[in-house]
Amino acid sequence: MEQSKIENLWNFSFILMLIINALVFIGFTMMTPILPKYTISLGATMSIAGLVAGIFAITSIIIRPFAGFSTDRFNKKHLLIVSTIFLAVSALGLKISYNIYTLFFFRIVQGISFSVSVTVINALSTTYMPKERIGEGIGFMGLGYILATAISPNLGLEISSQFGFKYVFYLSCIIVMIAAALMTMIPYNPVNRENLNVSKLHIKISDFFAKELIVFAVLACLFTFMNGVIGSFLALLGDERHISNIGYYFTVNAIVILIIRPLSGKLLDNKGLSIIAFPAFIMAMMASLLLVISSSLWMILAVAVLYGIGQSSLSPALQATCVKKLGPSKVGIATSTYFIGYDAGQGLGPIIGGTIAGKFGLTSVFYICAALLFSGIVIYYLHTLNAKKAKSKIVSENLNNN
Repeated sequence: MEQSKIENLWNFSFILMLIINALVFIGFTMMTPILPKYTISLGATMSIAGLVAGIFAITSIIIRPFAGFSTDRFNKKHLLIVSTIFLAVSALGLKISYNIYTLFFFRIVQGISFSVSVTVINALSTTYMPKERIGEGIGFMGLGYILATAISPNLGLEISSQFGFKYVFYLSCIIVMIAAALMTMIPYNPVNRENLNVSKLHIKISDFFAKELIVFAVLACLFTFMNGVIGSFLALLGDERHISNIGYYFTVNAIVILIIRPLSGKLLDNKGLSIIAFPAFIMAMMASLLLVISSSLWMILAVAVLYGIGQSSLSPALQATCVKKLGPSKVGIATSTYFIGYDAGQGLGPIIGGTIAGKFGLTSVFYICAALLFSGIVIYYLHTLNAKKAKSKIVSENLNNN
C-alpha cells in the first residue's frame, strides 16, 4: 500500500496496527511491577533487583539505532514477527529463570526484542497513514501504551498475588504471541530500495542515528527524565509526606493522556510543533514545581493533569516531526533516534534522581526536573531561531539568483 494513495486514516491496516501495538504493550507492562519482587524471591538483594530492572533500559538505548537501521533495510513485516516472538519467549525465559544469571540473560533478550518490535511497529504503522495526518495517526498509536499502563500493571500485580508469578509470565507470553499471529495478517509490500536510494551494502553512521534530529532526541530526553522520576519515586513521596492513595496519579494521568493525545496530533498537522512544544514544557515545569510543595492527594492529581497534558501532546508531536523530516525511506532511523532520547530520559531519571534524593532528599529532585524542563524551552527556542534564520537565508539567496 503506497502512502500517497492512502486517503482514510482508519483503514484496515492502521486499525490492525493499533490492536497489535496495544497487545504488545499490555503483555510487556504486565511484568514490569512484579519483576523486582520476583528477582528478590530468587534470593537477590534490592540493588540487584534494581539492576535487573535497569538493564532493560540500558539494552534498549544501545539497540535502538540498530533497530532503526534494520527497519529501514530489511523486510519490516518479517522483522516485526521474529522480534515479537522473541519477546514472547523472553517472558517464558523469565519464568524458568531459577538464578540471577539466567534472569539477566532473558531480561537482555527482552530489551533487545522489545526495542526492535516497538521500533518496527511505529515505523510500519506510518506507512498506513495519510501523509497529511501522520501526527494524528502517531497520536492514536500511543493509545495502546496508555491503555496498557492503565490496566496491565495492576492486572499483573493482582494475578501474582492470587495465583503466583508464573501465571503472569504465561499470560504475557500468550498475549504477545496473539500479537505476533495478528502480524501475519498485515498487508505489506516491501518498498523498492532502489527507488528510495537506500543500499544494503553501504553502511554509514547516518544509517543508525540521524544527526539532524539530535535536538528532538535531546528534547525527548529532557522531558521524559521527569517521567522516569515520577514512576520510580512517587510511591516513596507518598510515604514521606503521608499522602494516601497516591497511586491514583497514574489513573488520572492515563485518562488525561487518553483524551489529549489524539487531539495533539491534529494540532501538529495543522499548526506545527511550536504551538505544542512551548505549552507542553511549561505545563510539565509547573507540574514539577507543584510536586515540590504537594502535601495532599488533590495536589498530586493536579500534577497528573498538568504533566499528562504536556506528555500526551509533546511526545507524539516530537516523534511525528522526526518522521516527517526524514521521509518514508528513513522512518526507522527517525523513530529510533527519537526513542534513543526518550529511553535515555526514562532511564537516567531514576538513576540520577535516586542519587540526588539519597543525598539531598526527594524535593531536590523535582527542582532538578524543573531546571531540565526550562532548559528544554531554551533549547527549542534557540532551535526555532536558527531554523528561521536558515529559511530566511535560503529565500534571500533564491531572490538574488532570480
